[in-house]
Amino acid sequence: MQLQRYPLRYRRLLSSLVMLPAIYFQIGNAAESDPISEDYFFEELPVVLSATRLSQSLADTPTAMTIIDKEMIRASGSRNIPDLLRLVPGFAVGFYSGSRATATYHGMADQYARDMQVLIDGRSVYDPAFGGVAWADMPIEVDEIARIEVIRGPNAAAYGSNSFSGVVNIITDHPADRPGAMLKTIIGEGNARKIYGRYADSIGDFAYRISANYDEYDGFEEREDSADTRWFNFHGEQTLDNDDTLEFRVGFSRGNYGEGWSDIFQQTRVLNNRYNFQQIAWTHQQSPSNEFRLQFYHNYQQIEDSYRSPILSDAIKGLDDLQGFPEPIRPDIFALGLSGGNYNFQMFLDELKLTDSPLTLSWLGFESDRYDLEFQQTLQTSDNLRLVWGAGARQDRGKSVWIFHQHDAITRDQLRLFANAEWHISPAWVVNAGGMVERFEDKDPFFSPRLAINHHMDQNNTIRASASRAYRMPTLLEDHINLVVFLDEPLNDVNTWVLATGNLDPQSIDSFELGYLGSFPEAGLTLDLKLFHEKIDNVINEFRNFDIPDPDRGLTDPIALATLNNFNDLVQEGADTYINSGEATINGLEVNLDFRPTPRDLIFLGYGYANTYGQEAFLILDGTVQSRSDISNNAASHTFSILGSHRFDSGIQISSAYYYVGEMIWGGEGDLIPTFRRWDVRLGKEFTLPGMDGEIALIGQNFNGGHVDFFNAPSRDLVNQWETRFFLQASLGFR
Repeated sequence: MQLQRYPLRYRRLLSSLVMLPAIYFQIGNAAESDPISEDYFFEELPVVLSATRLSQSLADTPTAMTIIDKEMIRASGSRNIPDLLRLVPGFAVGFYSGSRATATYHGMADQYARDMQVLIDGRSVYDPAFGGVAWADMPIEVDEIARIEVIRGPNAAAYGSNSFSGVVNIITDHPADRPGAMLKTIIGEGNARKIYGRYADSIGDFAYRISANYDEYDGFEEREDSADTRWFNFHGEQTLDNDDTLEFRVGFSRGNYGEGWSDIFQQTRVLNNRYNFQQIAWTHQQSPSNEFRLQFYHNYQQIEDSYRSPILSDAIKGLDDLQGFPEPIRPDIFALGLSGGNYNFQMFLDELKLTDSPLTLSWLGFESDRYDLEFQQTLQTSDNLRLVWGAGARQDRGKSVWIFHQHDAITRDQLRLFANAEWHISPAWVVNAGGMVERFEDKDPFFSPRLAINHHMDQNNTIRASASRAYRMPTLLEDHINLVVFLDEPLNDVNTWVLATGNLDPQSIDSFELGYLGSFPEAGLTLDLKLFHEKIDNVINEFRNFDIPDPDRGLTDPIALATLNNFNDLVQEGADTYINSGEATINGLEVNLDFRPTPRDLIFLGYGYANTYGQEAFLILDGTVQSRSDISNNAASHTFSILGSHRFDSGIQISSAYYYVGEMIWGGEGDLIPTFRRWDVRLGKEFTLPGMDGEIALIGQNFNGGHVDFFNAPSRDLVNQWETRFFLQASLGFR
């Protein structure tokens, strides 16, 4: 029925999409008799910046990409960036609390997804200590985003280690693009309250934007995971002369996040987070074909998260709930049981060198810094060849007595050298070649190459083939963690919780991609198809090592040592650790369709299929590594998203989005999550008044509420369950 609205030639074109192989051969034969003109170019395709660090038409890029632009951001009704990534084929997003999210491409991730690079205006926001991105702490509002360029596949050739499975490049508005003031507020269910303000202007050759935000939300209904975040952001750009520009960006945020569960070692508590960054970049235009850029940035993150159990005697009385005992356990009976009838509770404390004190633990308490300096030059050496090259240096720093079992900070230095070239062999053939060499402190250097060939069959149809290798460096945590349950205060060791056991090697991925890009401007349609094969080696697994001993507290008496061992087994037997012991192969296909037949209509569709197999370690016992060979659920077999929008003459816009992620396992603390389905609707009305304009929107999320997210253990009440919620959003801009 929908196709009947369009002329016959459009209906035939849309119907023919399922016949792409036949189209290929027909176009290929036609091209032999009608060579491509020397001066054709792809005006209708967007120009992107992220694939190679060169500005390129989407048809010339060496890898599949998804572009999330302002129209899509607005139509989605998303309140945060992770929700926007649900639109991308192959992506899965998990909220392990109501405000704290993780996002992964092709799965195999936990609550700190470590295999994807995320950039905001050229600044990496990947955390060097834990890995992943603290999305809730980022001082950025979705309304400030010009577009998000998502590279669907490894891109270490351009952005280095941890650009392993993909790159998310968030590009914000230039201050001069949207001058004036703007206010935005959101209220809704779940105690959602938000107010955001922005002001942008220019003074001579200096353009700037100041923005601030306050946001609070109660999260999941069955958890104590409420959050409030406030942040400030400044972006300034000074034009020094015709050839030189200086950019400044600074921002900071402060957030308080509910966390934990009602048991001894995951107590409900509040995390106090602090985040700030500083960024400065100088761009010099030597000539129209020769540009230099020098950039420095610093990121800082602090998470305060330590907590205490009740004192030992009270904790013992509470073990009946944890262990399922019918009656409370008295401390003397507890001590007699652990010691084989030798100790009452006071003797238990004395012989094990304990006191009736709380056990203290931290899951996340740390502070981290990243300092990064980079030089880049972009050249056009001939009509057919462009080149970008550069070098950089970085220092990552992590400090935590809780996580690293020392007061001093741990640092890691990195040096890198990169180059990427785009060579138009002819109007019909483009070659992208490049790579990055990286040297990390205490690690062997490694090289991440990429080679891609694009064939423009005609002005609207391109075939792309590419191969690349990328690496993921272990985080500081994976290499150095020594997480211990202390008695009363740090360094009074009782039980080893997580322990690094060796100097890890980086993971590696070899990726091969065959793609098709079709652009049909008359129909307002862009179609991207991708077939891929990925082979991942040296997978860094987190698993239980039962052979790791717990602290002996200086005991020598056999009965005391046996009693301490029995006590530690109640807390946790063995310890978690990390090791390079796993491999995975992922084969699949992806479809990315963007259909905009009129300026008022939008349909965006993403579909991904992934077949995952391989093996991973899951425990060590008596010196033997035991592995599981079924990892098919580590990534969802199917992901699907569709976003539709229509704007009426009256200024009313109605849009709706549907997201589907098949059954998958979240690693780390996560669980096997059943099929995830979510349906959102947005209804907005624009209005204009003298000197101002604005919009009021009603947003409904999770219309099919009741699905679980990340945690799924009902027997322990570890369930994150989204319910249907409504939000009212109003914005007002002053010109």
